[in-house]
Amino acid sequence: MSYLLLAAIAAILLLLLLWRRERGWRQRERAIRALLDGADALETQLQDCRQRMQRLRGMLTILPEEMSADADTALSADAKVQAALRDLLAHRLWIKQHAVDASLQQLAAARSALDQSGATLRALIERLTTITADLEQAQSSAQTLTPRGKTA
Repeated sequence: MSYLLLAAIAAILLLLLLWRRERGWRQRERAIRALLDGADALETQLQDCRQRMQRLRGMLTILPEEMSADADTALSADAKVQAALRDLLAHRLWIKQHAVDASLQQLAAARSALDQSGATLRALIERLTTITADLEQAQSSAQTLTPRGKTA
């Protein structure tokens, strides 16, 4: 009877060990998936930011310099977008090389860094959106004005 009890206890301990190991694998898998999804989302934001900057750059050629000073300042962030893309590539390389061996804390820290970059980028995109809307309004106003010296 005692052998049967010991076997049952050993089986329960083994099942608990297997369950805990499986749970750890699932946590790691979720953390890696979240990290990869975060990297994809950041890349999408960076590409969107780059497109908005290009559109804004095209608008600047039409407007007078004094109307586009804010936009010029925003476009100076283009180098930052390029640097962020390089950082993202380095991040993806780290994920590829170390995600399997990294601790859950390291994976969480990497995800946090991506989230911070995303927040900074969202602020820049919002600023670009505002500046673009202002420039579109300025363009529209400039087109409706009649040049001086001309009579209708």
